[in-house]
Amino acid sequence: MSVLVLAVSGGGWLALRYYDNKVTHVSLTFPDTGQRPDGAGGATRNILLVGSDSRTGTAGEFGEVEGQRSDTTIIAHLDADGSTTLASFPRDLWVTIPAYTDSAGRSHKAQQSKLNAAFALGGPSLLVRTIETLTKIRIDHYLQIDFVGFQRMTDALGGVTVCVKALPGGSRSNLDDKMSGWHGHVGDNTVNGEQALAFVRQRYGLPEGDLDRIRRQQQFIGVIFRSATSTSTLVNPVRLTSLLDAATSSVTVDAGTSLTDLQPLAVRLRGVGSGGVRFETVPASPGQAGGQSVLRTDPDKLAAFLADLSGRRQSAARAAGRPAITLVAATTAVAGAADATAGSCTY
Repeated sequence: MSVLVLAVSGGGWLALRYYDNKVTHVSLTFPDTGQRPDGAGGATRNILLVGSDSRTGTAGEFGEVEGQRSDTTIIAHLDADGSTTLASFPRDLWVTIPAYTDSAGRSHKAQQSKLNAAFALGGPSLLVRTIETLTKIRIDHYLQIDFVGFQRMTDALGGVTVCVKALPGGSRSNLDDKMSGWHGHVGDNTVNGEQALAFVRQRYGLPEGDLDRIRRQQQFIGVIFRSATSTSTLVNPVRLTSLLDAATSSVTVDAGTSLTDLQPLAVRLRGVGSGGVRFETVPASPGQAGGQSVLRTDPDKLAAFLADLSGRRQSAARAAGRPAITLVAATTAVAGAADATAGSCTY
C-alpha cells in the first residue's frame, strides 16, 4: 500500500500521472448493478485492500499453487466525520459466494465456502461481490498488491522492524515456523522483504491461527506505512523512487480508480500510530463446515460490527438526536483478546 506514499510526498500532478500509467488496472464486472448496495454518499469512501498470494515471480519459494487467493482482505472505511477504520476479514471466514460465470463461460450457482476462495474462483470482481453480499456495504475502490510487490517494498525501505511477544507457557511455536519460513525472536525483529512476508503469512503455531495472523498484518501495515511516509524516506530521492517503482509495478486497482482517488486514504493513514486509525477484525469463532476448519460469524454480532462501517448506526443516531456510537473493537472467541494496534507486539 506504499503506492499511496506518492499522494503525500509532494510529487505533483505529473508524477501522479506517470505512476498511474505503471499501475495495472482491472475492470470489475457485476451481472446486475442494481443489486449492489447503495453508496455511502458524501465524503465517505470504502476501499477494499487485498493482499494476493500469487506466487508468480517467486520461483517456487513459497510453494506452488494454481492461480491466486486473497491472503489479506481489508475494508478501509474513510468516514465523512474524519475517522478511519481498517476492518480485516479472515481468509477462512465461511461466507456465501454469489453465483458467477467463470472465464470459460460456465455458470456456477451461489455456494458456501471460505472467503479467500472467491478470489480464486472469480478474481477481483467476485471477491468484491462476495464482500458486498456479506456486508451490504458498497465498495468504492479496489486496491491489490501481490507477494513480489510486498517483498520489494520492504526491501526498498531498507527493512522494517516488527515486534513479537512470548507465547504463554514458554512455547516457541510462533518463533520458528517451517510452513511460512518465519524465524524470529521475542522482542523487536528487523526484517527484510522475505522475512517480512514470512512474518505476516504464519498461521500455524499461533494461538488463534488466522486471527493472530491478522493481528500481525495489522501491526505490519502500521509499521510499513510509518516508514514509507517518514522524513528519512520522503527526502531521500533514491529510496523514494525505489519504493514507488516497487509498489506501482505490483499493484492492481479497478479501472475506475486512479492514484488521485486514493489520496484521501494516504492522508488518513499518516495517522497510523497516533490514534488516527482504528484496526478492527470481523468477530468470528472457530467452527467446522464442508469437512474443514473455518471461522464463523454470528449474524447479530456481524450486523452490530458493520453498522458503524455502513453508516446505519450513525444515521439512526442523528435521526434520533443522539450522538453517534463509537466503533468498539471486535473481540475473538478468546475472552479479552483485542485487535492489534499499529506498533504493538503480537504473537
